[in-house]
Amino acid sequence: MKKIVLPVLATLIMAGCSDSDDVAALANEATGNQDTGTVPVSVDVSIPPEEVPNDADQLQACMAIDAVYITDLAGTIVEWTTKSMADPYAVNSTQCIPADSEIPIDNDGYPKFIVIDLYDITGVDLVNLIAEQVVPIGEYTTMALSVLQGSYGDFLNTPYSYVGNPIDNLKMDIVDDLKFEGLNINIDVPTTFTMSFDLRSMIQLVEQAYQLKSEGFRVVDNLKAGTIFGDIDVSSCVTSAKDAYVYLYESDTEEYGDLGSDYGPVMTAKVSDENTYAMDYVPEGKYDIVLVCDALLDLPNQIDLDIDLDGTASKYEDQDIEAGEDHYLNL
Repeated sequence: MKKIVLPVLATLIMAGCSDSDDVAALANEATGNQDTGTVPVSVDVSIPPEEVPNDADQLQACMAIDAVYITDLAGTIVEWTTKSMADPYAVNSTQCIPADSEIPIDNDGYPKFIVIDLYDITGVDLVNLIAEQVVPIGEYTTMALSVLQGSYGDFLNTPYSYVGNPIDNLKMDIVDDLKFEGLNINIDVPTTFTMSFDLRSMIQLVEQAYQLKSEGFRVVDNLKAGTIFGDIDVSSCVTSAKDAYVYLYESDTEEYGDLGSDYGPVMTAKVSDENTYAMDYVPEGKYDIVLVCDALLDLPNQIDLDIDLDGTASKYEDQDIEAGEDHYLNL
């Protein structure tokens, strides 16, 4: 069973009720045994829009998670396992578990992991995955989780983490350098963070194997985030706007790159059938917003596709997004 650390994908309230004494002890050790106190911190997940093609309704992206990690500025790692979860059985996407198998339990009777289907998490109450916990006051640089790559040992030898369906699946290849780092979060008051992700950028089929990549992951302080939304002028696209996406770039980017480039968008949003789009939990800052009419041709594992991102006529530059703002833009 191989264990590796990945960016947090679930809704988490960081801490450990039974682990709180250990957390405080770690904090004291990291600060020269000075009692710095603790503070409640929540981390929610933003449910992505359903973008699975109609002919792939049975596609699953099952991920087995056995622990949550946070790392402070001193490099101290605090871990919470399923023992700290409010109800680890309730959050499972049961379609990921083979009919003739169960999640194994540890010596204390707790499940060794929870499993979620990234393509079907709308029915899961992730808010209470780890509830009413606290963390030591301080600056944190990493949020991560541990994802298991083992198998249930059933007739089909179903992997814990895979993309496909229970009959036809491929193990999810997870690179071990995919921590969500560089958070620079100074936690000193009760705070809620939201983790959101773009499945289109995150899960990529490369040479007949699925890879889970860090592109598309964000962690946002809810008190420092806004929303971008608007309508699409269908005449902006020469062909139908049904294949269109809106790409968000930081204004100081050197160029508008595609999903596989060094200058890819920080967020994407699919244009709806009603020709609207929305981007929630956008960190406050200055952005360029670009309408990409043929975005379905933009495959994350291919670079320099023939998509005119820089020359597009429908875009806004240097848009200031402020905390709590609903920013309307018609493209």
